[in-house]
Amino acid sequence: MMPVLVQEAGRTLAESRLELGSLSLSDPWFLPGLLLVPLLAWAARERRRAVPARAPLPEADLPRTWRIRWAWVPLALEVLALACGVFALARPLRGEISLTKENEGVDIVLLLDRSTSMEQRQGPRDERRFDVAKRAVQDFAVRRMTDREGASDNVCLVGFAMFTELLCPFTLDADAVTGVLAELDVEVRRDLDGTSIGLGVSEAVRLLENSEAESKVVVVLTDGEETTGLIDPLDAARLASERGVRVYTVFAGPREVSRFDPLTGTRRVIPVKVKLLPAIARLTEARFFHASDEAELEEAYAEIERLERTPRREEQLAEHYDLYRPWVLAALLLFSLGQASRFTWARRTP
Repeated sequence: MMPVLVQEAGRTLAESRLELGSLSLSDPWFLPGLLLVPLLAWAARERRRAVPARAPLPEADLPRTWRIRWAWVPLALEVLALACGVFALARPLRGEISLTKENEGVDIVLLLDRSTSMEQRQGPRDERRFDVAKRAVQDFAVRRMTDREGASDNVCLVGFAMFTELLCPFTLDADAVTGVLAELDVEVRRDLDGTSIGLGVSEAVRLLENSEAESKVVVVLTDGEETTGLIDPLDAARLASERGVRVYTVFAGPREVSRFDPLTGTRRVIPVKVKLLPAIARLTEARFFHASDEAELEEAYAEIERLERTPRREEQLAEHYDLYRPWVLAALLLFSLGQASRFTWARRTP
């Protein structure tokens, strides 16, 4: 078994052509030479036995002195020296690979409707629409902010009713967002109630102005249309498009509603018409989602997550260090010891 040698190695431009665990070889075609080592050892032993000056006595008849017992040592040292020399010719290397990841990521502004209409429930015993929405927003934020494929995204949380409120600035800390959402509720003041989608989108675009991310995204979740008229939502969408911001819109509400018809005195089920939100998404080259329940709401955010994937760039730098020098030194040392043994204590052994 060849010795394992550790020594400071010099950097080299040699390329690795064969991996051997923690080591690699630059010239592995010398390795077949190791197969010749046992053959050469056998030939050397037979040659020494054939020397006429040696006594022709069988080894069994010789006294078993310590010199005879250790007579194999010089040849073993020379064989090891030859093996080390061959391995040195194969040019062992130690490789150090450094990875540099450049992740532009995605900066995301989450807009959450806090108007009193979000207190509605699908059934008497169901959760409020606002509580379901908070859970979906939280799960989405945590997934985006936790390392995903070697990257994490900056997330900002903004609530809106008649006016907007920055609830959590851009952060990579998922606990910060979940903590805010846990304490968040709908707007309780009637004079501040309403649905200002245009104002919310324009505020999100403003927050993204200084972003250097490769992808800038706004996700609007609401259960209604614009009611305040403070800023035209389509004007806000055009501004977002000019700034390279995609605005995904999610309508959290039923697909059909029951209305009383005074002409017939009966109730009719009519489809819910959502015109503004699809237009905003279309202007910014994003998508609109209609989620009538929690499952569809979760699927909407899951689809947004699939769509917003930023390519990750990775650079790999490999450096190699020569290790042949210690193997050459080992070969010289072992051969010298073998020769010294032959001309000293092992001189008269067969």
